[in-house]
Amino acid sequence: MKPAVEKSLESPGRSWRTIRQEVSAPAMSRHGHRRRLLAWTKVGTLVVLLGAGAWGGYQLFHTWSTDRAALASAVHSEPVKEIVVLTDGVLTQKWTAGMLNLPKGASLMALDLRALRNKLTVFGQVRVAVLTSSFPDTLVVTLQERTPVARIQASEGFGQTRQLLVSKDGTVYEGIGYDRTLLASLPWLDGVRLVRAKDGPGFAPIAGMEEVSALLTTAQLQAPHLYRSWMVVSLERLESADEILVKAQDVPRIVFSRKRDYFKQVAQLDYVIDASHVLPEPNLQSVNLTFEGQVPVRLQGTPEELANAIHPEFPIQPPSRKTKRDL
Repeated sequence: MKPAVEKSLESPGRSWRTIRQEVSAPAMSRHGHRRRLLAWTKVGTLVVLLGAGAWGGYQLFHTWSTDRAALASAVHSEPVKEIVVLTDGVLTQKWTAGMLNLPKGASLMALDLRALRNKLTVFGQVRVAVLTSSFPDTLVVTLQERTPVARIQASEGFGQTRQLLVSKDGTVYEGIGYDRTLLASLPWLDGVRLVRAKDGPGFAPIAGMEEVSALLTTAQLQAPHLYRSWMVVSLERLESADEILVKAQDVPRIVFSRKRDYFKQVAQLDYVIDASHVLPEPNLQSVNLTFEGQVPVRLQGTPEELANAIHPEFPIQPPSRKTKRDL
């Protein structure tokens, strides 16, 4: 007969798997609660600091954009004592200070640099103006100026005119500070009509000045003896026939083509003028440089007078094309 214990173990439906396994988690210690509270405190403090920093930055930007005087009163800034001008042209510090016309006692923080820049760039001679604050009390103005390539007469009514200058990009402006000798060497511009600018004072830019400037620069650098004799440059036929007309002291009409290389045309003109020196002066009336391979000219006088004046060895074609060194 088996023991009672063994009988109880063999009872159906009873095994170690049927014993309940639930065990209660130990309660969190006091130090654990402190660590968790400290971690959440750090996160909250960081969020508050980031929010305060963002709000302060927004308020600073808004104040800088709308009320710089208030910002200047909050931030210590000395009144402007000096205006330093850096330029690649001829404008002076006195002219710049007069155009800016800063209020007496104005501080650097209170200045509206964008508005001051517009005061300078509205004057056509100034192409680019950059204004920077050099604390505690200096305003630095950096200027890039336009360079004149021609002069033009503008009518002011009642028969009065004034001289204006034209730059490479066609800007028309009243030049300040240029040497009189330089201005006297610039040719006059003709064949154009000045139109008032729609978006500001002054005149609208003159179209085609890039081509004129390229021709004038080529002549000035490669044949200065020819350039010095040029008095008037006309754009009358530039749009309709791609031609630039020049009136020189010894040649009333010289026709250039903007479709041909300017250096070749200047070289041909130089040869024709040299060859015409055997004729009674002044005799050369016009030179047409618009054709490739030939240069039609017009001489003053009847055929009989010209036949008697022209030397039998007067050259008709140039012996060779001139180089830059020959010019």
